[in-house]
Amino acid sequence: MEYQISRSDSRYNIFPVYLFDWYAVSKVVRYFHFNVSSSPNFQLSIRDYLGQVPDDLLYNNGMNFATYDKNDYNDCAKKLRAGWWYNDCTYALPTGVYYPGGDYSPKGGFHGGMFWKDWRGYGYSLKAISMFLSTSV
Repeated sequence: MEYQISRSDSRYNIFPVYLFDWYAVSKVVRYFHFNVSSSPNFQLSIRDYLGQVPDDLLYNNGMNFATYDKNDYNDCAKKLRAGWWYNDCTYALPTGVYYPGGDYSPKGGFHGGMFWKDWRGYGYSLKAISMFLSTSV
């Protein structure tokens, strides 16, 4: 089953991201502008940040969505085994591989866990990351 919000529905433009570590600590970041362009590139546009950790997603602003079969110019989607908006890879990877327990050693030399670099680092896979579109804070 697929769900889609109409691009003309401007009510859904707040993008909260909830980060959860393995020590029961959580952090919240919000973007008060979120947009993804139409196919075929699905370019990310975010701004107006408010958060409890540094803005690691801004690095990906303006990038096209990449997957293993529609890759980015640095092959990050293949190397990190996750679809995402890559800019010379990324500082935040909510779509990364789930590694239980937090700390992990990367396979193949690339940190592909669920990370937010400036909170727990590349080598720490978060327990959960929740992202959604909202009409309010």
